[in-house]
This record gives sequence, C-alpha cells and structure tokens, in this order.
Amino acid sequence: MLDEFNERMSKIEEIDPYVKAYLYDISYHRWSRVHATMNRTWTITSNIAESLNAVTKYGRELPIVELLEYMRTLLERWTKKKLLKVKGTFTYLGFKFNKELDENRTLSHKLRVRASTDYIHTVLDGVRRYIVCLENKRCSCGQFQLDELSCPHALAALRHRDESFEQYCSPYYTREKLLRTYEIPVNSLLDESKWNVPQHISEEVVNPHIGRKR
Repeated sequence: MLDEFNERMSKIEEIDPYVKAYLYDISYHRWSRVHATMNRTWTITSNIAESLNAVTKYGRELPIVELLEYMRTLLERWTKKKLLKVKGTFTYLGFKFNKELDENRTLSHKLRVRASTDYIHTVLDGVRRYIVCLENKRCSCGQFQLDELSCPHALAALRHRDESFEQYCSPYYTREKLLRTYEIPVNSLLDESKWNVPQHISEEVVNPHIGRKR
C-alpha cells in the first residue's frame, strides 16, 4: 500500500509538482489511509448522509409512520441478504475477506523469504524488500496492520514457517462473527391501531400539519 501511494504521488508530481506540494502541506495523515494515525477500516466515505439520501429518495416523501416502515423494511432486506450470503459461505472467512486473502496468496508465491527470528522475516519482491513481524501483525508495506488481514508478504512468511493464517486476521472477518452480526433481527413496527397513545396525538404524529395554526 505504501509503494502504491508513493507511485501515485510520483505520477502526480510528473503532471504538476505544485499539486504534490499542496497535498504534502495538508499532511498525508489527514487524507491518506496508509499514513493515518488511526485505523480507518476498509471503507471511507466523505458524507454517509448523501449515500443514505440517495437510497431513501422516495421514502422521504412519505408520512412519518410510512417513512419509518420504509426504513425498517430497507434494513430488514439488507440484513437478510447479508445473512443468506454468509450462510452460503463455507470458508473460515467471509466471502469478501476470503477473496482478498486468495488474491494475496496468489501474489505471495513469487516472493522469497529470509527468516531473521521466529517472527521477523525479510520478504524479497524483486529489488524491493519488506520486513514482516508476525508477532505484532505488521509489515513495512502497511497493508497487514491496516487491513488486519495477511498481506502477500505476511502469507509468504507464514508459508515459510509452515503456519496457517487464521490467527493473523481480524476475528470480525470470520464466518462465525458475520453470522452473529446478521442474525440480529430487525424488529417490526406495531400496527398503528395498537399504539397506546391518544388518537389526536397519533394523528399529529402521522400528519404534523394537523392542529397547526394558520
């Protein structure tokens, strides 16, 4: 990941060196995931509200109760879809993470490994050199500790040790944890007639314009 960042910054500099200088002055850790001082996980969005607004475009025109039911059924549909996908996965990791691991494993086969200690390894990729510390789950490429999933260099080191990857990835990526996540039910709303509130209050909730002075 660090190599990829440096490569892209070099291309930016070739196009316009002032742009690279501007990004440097901002400080890389403010916008670059590989330089971040905290774990930003795999997904970054500048404005999640805009994403939700796009999904709920039509629902926002509904009265409040219908809007709540629209949002509830939306979450219910998403959760059920995710749950079925996890149930159809029979690998140790969830589908997305297992696919990423397989891609890293393919890349790892072209790497050469030199062991310094039981947990520290030097991994050679052509002329490039990476240091992997399995004990701390870190690699100088930055990907191992950011993704919390074994990078190609870590997998090469693990193969050199004849060790499996399971304890070197986040437990939240496992099929077991994902099943527990999506088995949480999205509770249904009671029928409006069952609400234990006065009728005039119920009507004002459904239609906030009722009772307002003109």
